[in-house]
Amino acid sequence: MPASARYRPETRLVHAGTLRSQFGETSEALFLTQGYVYENSAQAERRFKNEEPGYQYSRFSNPTVSMFEARMAAFEGAEAARAPRPNGGRHGGAARPTEAGDHVVAAKALFGSCRYVVEDFLPRYGIASTLVDGTD
Repeated sequence: MPASARYRPETRLVHAGTLRSQFGETSEALFLTQGYVYENSAQAERRFKNEEPGYQYSRFSNPTVSMFEARMAAFEGAEAARAPRPNGGRHGGAARPTEAGDHVVAAKALFGSCRYVVEDFLPRYGIASTLVDGTD
């Protein structure tokens, strides 16, 4: 039994999964950064390909989300938990009003994760797309 399982649910909700920075704060810090530092470009490439553990970009995950996931897992007595990614709104915004057979028309100048949803994700569900010049 993990040590945190001995605590009451209220205590687990407040303290489980806390990651401390080098500054030794008493409560978890909120990580508002969007990017992370890499030793070199090869390390950045490995991280973005999920070949090496570590944070890549806060829209994918960040220490704040990791702490929340650990806290929810401890609260539920689960091995792990998964929270919606910070960029989940982009996916949800594009996917919710669509269904198989629909056709999405979007600007070519979409943010990268939005373009992924339109070009790669939606077609898995039978939703076609066309990218157009957004100034036309």
